[in-house]
Amino acid sequence: MISNPNSDEKAARLDEIVKRFSNAVHDLKIYHYTLKQLVDAEEDRILLQKAAGRFFVLIRDVLVNYLCLEFSKLLGPGESLVGKNSRVENFSVENILNDAEFGWSEQLKQSVNEALARIPPSFRDRKSGAIYTARNKYSAHYDKEVFLATEVIGEFPEGDDELALTALEEISNLFYEARFGEIGGEMILTYAGDFHDLKKCLCMGLAFDKLFHEPGADVQGLYKLRKKECPHL
Repeated sequence: MISNPNSDEKAARLDEIVKRFSNAVHDLKIYHYTLKQLVDAEEDRILLQKAAGRFFVLIRDVLVNYLCLEFSKLLGPGESLVGKNSRVENFSVENILNDAEFGWSEQLKQSVNEALARIPPSFRDRKSGAIYTARNKYSAHYDKEVFLATEVIGEFPEGDDELALTALEEISNLFYEARFGEIGGEMILTYAGDFHDLKKCLCMGLAFDKLFHEPGADVQGLYKLRKKECPHL
């Protein structure tokens, strides 16, 4: 049996779209996890403040802006108007869901729309939602009044980001299973050399700096001091 090259190319393209969407959601979850590591645990905030407080404040702000942009892209419209008469396709849930070439079942479409509906409008509404307000008035370009005001732009309504991530992962699994017959596997958030390991190194460095100024310092004392300074790591 001779395969149709055009058909094979089309199938490969559709496979790649689903895989890339899964990767985009996975990356978003990793960045979000890193942000939570920066801001959530009080003992971690104290450690980071001691080590390089200003630097980690800058990293936090970069991550918040990045997450707003990525959420707005994945949850954005299927197409955008370019110029007066030209439209371009966006890489978003809406675009993938409405792409006729996939031939998604009505059941899958309903499941995806139900997952989207669990994301609060206060987060994803394209006129007044938090991520689009941040994107349109601060991240993509500066709204003059917003920039000059003291109002905080880019903070997520409490818990809405978690709901959005859960919904996007569910949608990713729906697409993947429909395309390949199984989900793409667990989206692991921690790896060797990640932020958690960085915190361990920072704690060891602070312990070493403190021990360096004490008489009779030794390696065993360094490890004891490290556990005393950062018992949660």
